[in-house]
Amino acid sequence: MRTIPDSIVVGIGKGGSCKTTLATQLSGIWASEGKRVLLADLDMQASATKVVGLDPDQHGAGRHLMDSIMYGDDLVTVKARDNLDVIVAGRHTKTLSNHLVTASGPAEAFALPFEKLMASGRFDRIVFDLPPSGSSRLADMAMQTGKYLLVPTSAGVDNIDGLRVLAGELDELESEILLLGVVLMKISAGATRMRADAQRDVAQILAGVADPFQTIIREAGAAYDDSRKAGLFLHEYAEWASTISVRNQIQGRIKIPTNLSDLAREFYSLADEVDDRIALAERLLEGRQ
Repeated sequence: MRTIPDSIVVGIGKGGSCKTTLATQLSGIWASEGKRVLLADLDMQASATKVVGLDPDQHGAGRHLMDSIMYGDDLVTVKARDNLDVIVAGRHTKTLSNHLVTASGPAEAFALPFEKLMASGRFDRIVFDLPPSGSSRLADMAMQTGKYLLVPTSAGVDNIDGLRVLAGELDELESEILLLGVVLMKISAGATRMRADAQRDVAQILAGVADPFQTIIREAGAAYDDSRKAGLFLHEYAEWASTISVRNQIQGRIKIPTNLSDLAREFYSLADEVDDRIALAERLLEGRQ
C-alpha cells in the first residue's frame, strides 16, 4: 500500500462535523509558523477553497487535480498565503471521483502526483480536506494513501457514537493510516461537564487506538462567520481585531466577537498538540525500522 509522505487527512464522518474548519484553520496556522503547507480540497463543494479566499471557477474548479490523476499532468497548485498553496476543488472534482470508481489502480493513480510534489521539496506537509463519508471516491483514496488521520467531532450521542464505526471503516478500506486522535469541536467553553463527559466517552471508544486531544475548540459561530466574510483565517482575524480601538468597538462602529481571541488561541494550542503527536509517531515509526 502506498503512503503519501507527511500527509494529514482531516475527515471521515457526516457533513457538518467541522472537517473543513479544522483542515483550513490548522493549515493557516502552520503556514504562519513557517511550515510550507499544501491544502488539498477534495470536496466538490470547494468549501476549503472558498475559506482561504479563492474562487474555484477562477482556478479550474478541480480540473488540475483531475488532469493530474487521469492524464499524468503536473499538479497545479494555487498560492493562497505565504507558505500556503491550495489544490482547488469544484465541479470537476465530481468527475474525477466518478472516474476513480472504475479506474485501474485508483489508489496508486491518486497518490502519484502528491508523491511527486513531496519529492520536489516544495512542501513540508499536505493537509487533505475530505468530503462527507460515502459521498466521494476521492475520500476513500485519501484514506488509503494518507499517513495520518485527524477526526473532528462534536458532543452529542449521535456524533460520539459515530466514532464507533471508525475502526470498521478503516478496516474496510484496508488502510494503514495512523489515527492521531479525535478533536472535540463546537462545545461551549462554559459547558464543563459536557466537555469532561465527551472527552471520557471518546477516550473509552478509542482505548488502545488513540487519545482525544486535550484542546477542545469552543462553539463560536459569529467568529467563524465574520472571519470568513472578511476572507481571513481566525488567527488573522484575531490579529486584525487587536488593532481596533476600544472606542470604535464601544461605539459600535466595528463589532468584534467577544470570544475571537480565545478561539484563535485554542487553534494555536491544537496545532502544537498535533505537531507533538506527529513527532512522537515519527520517532516510534523510526524505531520499528
